[in-house]
Amino acid sequence: MRTILYLAFKRFIRTGFHCYYKEIRMTHMERVPLDRPVMLLPNHQNALMDPLLYAAFARGKPYFLTRSDVFENKMLKWIFQGMRMMPVYRLRDGRETLSKNQAVFERCALLFSQGEQLLLFPEANHNLKRQVRPLSKGFTRILSQSYENNPDQEITIVPVGMNYQNAAHFPDRVALYFGAPFPTRRYWSEDTQELDFGPLRDQTYQAITEVTTHIPTNADYELWEQRLEENHTDFLDPVPVNALIAKGELPNPGPFPSTLGLGKLWDVLFRVINAPAWLPWRYSVSKKVPEPEFASTFRFLYCLLAFPVFYLLLTGLLLFFLPPGAALSIVVLLFLHNLAYVKFR
Repeated sequence: MRTILYLAFKRFIRTGFHCYYKEIRMTHMERVPLDRPVMLLPNHQNALMDPLLYAAFARGKPYFLTRSDVFENKMLKWIFQGMRMMPVYRLRDGRETLSKNQAVFERCALLFSQGEQLLLFPEANHNLKRQVRPLSKGFTRILSQSYENNPDQEITIVPVGMNYQNAAHFPDRVALYFGAPFPTRRYWSEDTQELDFGPLRDQTYQAITEVTTHIPTNADYELWEQRLEENHTDFLDPVPVNALIAKGELPNPGPFPSTLGLGKLWDVLFRVINAPAWLPWRYSVSKKVPEPEFASTFRFLYCLLAFPVFYLLLTGLLLFFLPPGAALSIVVLLFLHNLAYVKFR
């Protein structure tokens, strides 16, 4: 039953993403091994969109560690558990909750002993900045527990870059860029029963910065971000972007394409013909977004639930006035229009 639920959720979420994003790229996903325990370590920009994207398109059936507070919502808890997500507790959740992490780490160690995949975010927080933040010790604690329980295994790390063209914008483009996998048992000392945290952290940090756009902390972040955006940089391919940043030469602004206002008119048309679904988002749901990093998550989950309901209700209403063929044709045309808006706006 759980397998059926997982596959159903995966297909549902994946279909939703194809209708929500203008473009989705999966670069070098073949680098994720399927024959050994794997720890996937992405940067973390876009709240719950990051784990949901990998869950929807993953090779295999990974498990995820996700901040515990998102499980407080019953609807989200049901969705996340269906996608094999587990809560991890942070100091901000209350010092008394931190003891629960030991059971989580033990479960992760058991999953690795069974050859499973586990994805977690080593930065331990999210931020929309195009910059990899310092890594916490959480992922090394899980590795330590795993090698302590089973020192003969080999756990492979795969760095992952979550790359968004404009994470809080809609419609947007996204790419998951998978780096070269590397083994971790060499960092474990059977004599001391400890993991050599520093070198492992440094290698992992460097690997993650290579698969996502990374503006170094010693650079003028605001100026670099502004110039890169003005130059219409393709952030979905981080390698040339990072090479440009490494040169230290700010790009010149590129020419802004003339849209003659057609895009703005299309925005208005989209909102008018989808008013029953759009207005609740604009004047109610969007105001409940707790922080900018969650804007895309709330919007996606709202669209995932609201638009199917909207299409069903519209179909029912039209059937009162039109033959079934005509009613269904109108709804299909509306769906195709909305899909064209996402893909070409």
